Amino acid sequence: MEEQANIEVGKKIRALRKIRGISLQQMSSQTGMSYSYLSGLENGKHSVSITNLQRIAAFFEVDMVYFLQPMGQVPRVIRMKDLFHDSSTFDDLFYRVVTPADSGFLQASYVYMPPHSPEERRIHKHKQGQEMILTLSGCICVYVEEERYLLRSGDSIVFEANVEHLICTEEQPATFVIVSSPPYG
Repeated sequence: MEEQANIEVGKKIRALRKIRGISLQQMSSQTGMSYSYLSGLENGKHSVSITNLQRIAAFFEVDMVYFLQPMGQVPRVIRMKDLFHDSSTFDDLFYRVVTPADSGFLQASYVYMPPHSPEERRIHKHKQGQEMILTLSGCICVYVEEERYLLRSGDSIVFEANVEHLICTEEQPATFVIVSSPPYG
């Protein structure tokens, strides 16, 4: 267990160093820790003392707790060519949730709607939260309560999800992204 925690500390140190464009040599000279120690730490070959962890946290200007928390989820990439494999389809509308199923804070979905879709209007609302819709191509109509908003490619809208709303197309097909927080399944 301790070895796994050290590996994650090392991975986090390496990730911070790489994203900030800092070499091991620079880090070594600025922290006063040896190059070989830092390299071994990043590779899970050395354990880290509280004193050294404090120095590293100060160097990166992060809270020491950052290094002790579990690693986050591995980023999920969905390529355009794979987007609609295993997606939900109804009324020729393609809908794909692209965030992981265990995402606790938001849900992002990629949607394709053909012209004059859906045939049956699905007015809905959610218990809480917000939605953001970003039109990627085409044109969609978003009704939020009694107001109608026409969104063309590049346009977006943000609204409270607990009011009745509807998304539909008229003459053109459209692709868009819906982001909701919290996720509503």
